[in-house]
Amino acid sequence: MNLKEANKSFLVGPIVFVLCLLVLLATWAVMEPASLRSFFDDNGHSRFELATLPFYAALVPLVWWKCPFTGSRARRTLLCTAVSIVAFMAVVKELDLHLWAMHALFPQVVNADGSVYGLVKPNGTPLTGTPCKMRFLTNPGAPFAARAFVLFYFTSFFGVFFATLAYFFWPLMKGFFKLHPVAWTMCCFGSSGVMVQLMDRLPAWYRHAKGLPKEKVIDACSSLCTAFEEGGEMMIALFALIAIIQAHQYYSKKPTA
Repeated sequence: MNLKEANKSFLVGPIVFVLCLLVLLATWAVMEPASLRSFFDDNGHSRFELATLPFYAALVPLVWWKCPFTGSRARRTLLCTAVSIVAFMAVVKELDLHLWAMHALFPQVVNADGSVYGLVKPNGTPLTGTPCKMRFLTNPGAPFAARAFVLFYFTSFFGVFFATLAYFFWPLMKGFFKLHPVAWTMCCFGSSGVMVQLMDRLPAWYRHAKGLPKEKVIDACSSLCTAFEEGGEMMIALFALIAIIQAHQYYSKKPTA
C-alpha cells in the first residue's frame, strides 16, 4: 500500500462506524422493545452477545498472523502479546467467566450470579453489585485473596489495555491529523468504547433524575440504549480487526510517495 492509497483509505473506519450506527438504529426501529432486549441482552447469553465473541477471539490469531507492529522481534512479540491478553480478557468479560471464577473460589462472599453478599460499606449499608469494582477492592471485610484476584483482573484487562493505548497515544494523535487510516480506525474504536459506557449508564442517570425505581423498565428508550451498548461492544472488536489489517498492509511494504 503506497501513501496515496493509504490516505484514501482513512475514511474506511468512519464509513463503517456510520453504517453500524444506521444498522443498529434500523434494528431498534423495527423491533419491539422486549424482543430487542431479549435479542441483544440476556445476561451474557443472548444471540447477539454470543455472536460478538468470535470477533474478539479472532483478534488473537490475527494479530500474530498479520502483525501490525514494526521494530525488533522483541517489540513485536511484546505488543502482540499485549493485544492477545486484552482480547482474551474481553472474551472472559463477555462470558462473565471472571464472576464464575470468583464464585468458585470465594463462595463465602460471591453468589452464583456474581453478586456480592455478606459485606458492608463503611456507612454500614450492605455492599451490592459485582466484586469487580473498586468498592469491593477497597473493602476491608473482603478476603485478601479475593481482592488480589480482582486486582489481577483489573491489571490483566484494563491495565494492559491502557498501558498499550498510552504507548501509542502520540503516534495515533499525529496520525489522525495526517489522515493515517489506522489512526482514524482507532478513533472509531475509541468512539465505540465511549458510546458503550454512555449507553450503559444513561438509563441509570435517567432513573436518578426522575426519581424512578431501580428496576429495569423495558421501553423504547431503554431498548435503544441496549442496542447501542451491545452493538458498540461488537463494533469495538470490529474496529480492532480492521486496524490490525490496515496496519499490516501499511507497514508490510515500504511506502512510496
